[in-house]
Amino acid sequence: MKYFAVITALAATCLAQNIVINIPAANSTVSPGQWVTVEVDKPGAQSPSTEVALVLSMAPCPSVGCTDPSYNPSNQLGQILYNGPYNPQYHPETGVGKPQYQNFSIEVPTSFTSGENIALIATHINLIGAGPEPALQVLFVPLTVV
Repeated sequence: MKYFAVITALAATCLAQNIVINIPAANSTVSPGQWVTVEVDKPGAQSPSTEVALVLSMAPCPSVGCTDPSYNPSNQLGQILYNGPYNPQYHPETGVGKPQYQNFSIEVPTSFTSGENIALIATHINLIGAGPEPALQVLFVPLTVV
């Protein structure tokens, strides 16, 4: 029973260091050449972490689709649209409940065509804990080009 509690605590600590793409919502529509605001949230952390970098990219979904369990965006990031620091902050006017976040403006590549399903991919690198331990997270939201 004690082992379960320790493993659960460790898993919660690791998960709390993750990010979430809050905007745009999954399955939103975008147009080639359109500037899109991407809000990357960092929910409350259980242990100290140091941000290293964030990469935002877009890639076409494979023929099976982005929602297929076999899709792994870390195999091909596609077109890099942002590569740099990630410095999430609390917004002074949002009050309780809004996690730290940072907004980025990126342009949808003009190489995408109407009707195409694409993935907005966020690759997050940070250092976790007092050790520290490096962590890599790759997540995505599916979008449709109109």
